[in-house]
Amino acid sequence: MLGRHDREIGELLRFAAGLVPAEVQSEDVLDHLDHEEWELVLDLLGEYTGNTWQTPRYWALLAEAAVQLEADEAWFQWRCVESIQGLLRVELVLAHDAEPLPARGERPMWDLTGNERRVAALWIESKPVLGPGERGLARLRPFVPPAWAHLVRGDVIALDGRSPGTARVVERVPPRP
Repeated sequence: MLGRHDREIGELLRFAAGLVPAEVQSEDVLDHLDHEEWELVLDLLGEYTGNTWQTPRYWALLAEAAVQLEADEAWFQWRCVESIQGLLRVELVLAHDAEPLPARGERPMWDLTGNERRVAALWIESKPVLGPGERGLARLRPFVPPAWAHLVRGDVIALDGRSPGTARVVERVPPRP
């Protein structure tokens, strides 16, 4: 018999699944919901691609479900902010003399134009640590998004600090109106 807590987690996940457009929805998610496989449902809902339909509410529901499941909610919180501020993905290449850079938790300074330095949180997608001379895909979450609004696909910015490198913008989705 399910406990109340389990039913509430199921409700959170069903609310989130209900926000997924029909053309994106997967029968797997519904099957796993019916079988009460909450962790698997959370993972599947968090992996859907697309940035235009995913609302802050969607990501907040997933973050709360992760908290209730005692899982790491950081990815869902990150995506919640992206759904408001927009998405900025880059291909990051560290210099050969750079210190290793952890995949998340860093808030380095970036040189946007040769003179304008700005802070953006960093989430490296491709590996837990990016080493000297290595390349990886990363997401940036600017502290002041309007200062980054001029960047477009193909632009190159510089990473400053103890782990210097360069980043080429590979995807840019503007903030929601």
